[in-house]
Amino acid sequence: MEELRQQIEKADRLAAITQRIGFALWQIQELEGVTAQYFVLVVQAKKGMGLFAGNALDEKAKKKTFGATINKVSKAGLLSAELESRFTNLLSERNWLVHRSRADSRGAIHSALKMQRLLARIDKMAEESLSLLREIGILSETHVKEHGVPEEYIDKKAKELLEQWHASDVI
Repeated sequence: MEELRQQIEKADRLAAITQRIGFALWQIQELEGVTAQYFVLVVQAKKGMGLFAGNALDEKAKKKTFGATINKVSKAGLLSAELESRFTNLLSERNWLVHRSRADSRGAIHSALKMQRLLARIDKMAEESLSLLREIGILSETHVKEHGVPEEYIDKKAKELLEQWHASDVI
């Protein structure tokens, strides 16, 4: 009976760990896409280029790795030193999560304390991703306002987009 209880505890730990890893990766992926989009908006977009050309640049930028995107944004001088440092640290943590976390954290399935330490590290990545998403959002909004886009228009488009995302995809 004790062995069964231990197996259930291990399975529960594994489920908790993988769920948090998945969430953190989704947050990081969202940040990757938004950061690539920010680069396109500020560096590559040109007045009069049109939606087709803009979407093509956006898609091309989003195919780059997170590290390549951070490098481009940094080289273009689009981030403060503090934001650049935060992106670099998150990239390092993301790379650990993707490439080494399983090997480094095998004990987390067998130990509640090790699992809590691992979950805290993973949760910190997800939280930092959300925080950086907000920062990039502010920078993007500032940029478009400086180029004459009224705040009311930004709010209207954001509302329309959210409504589209929340609607069912009925064919």
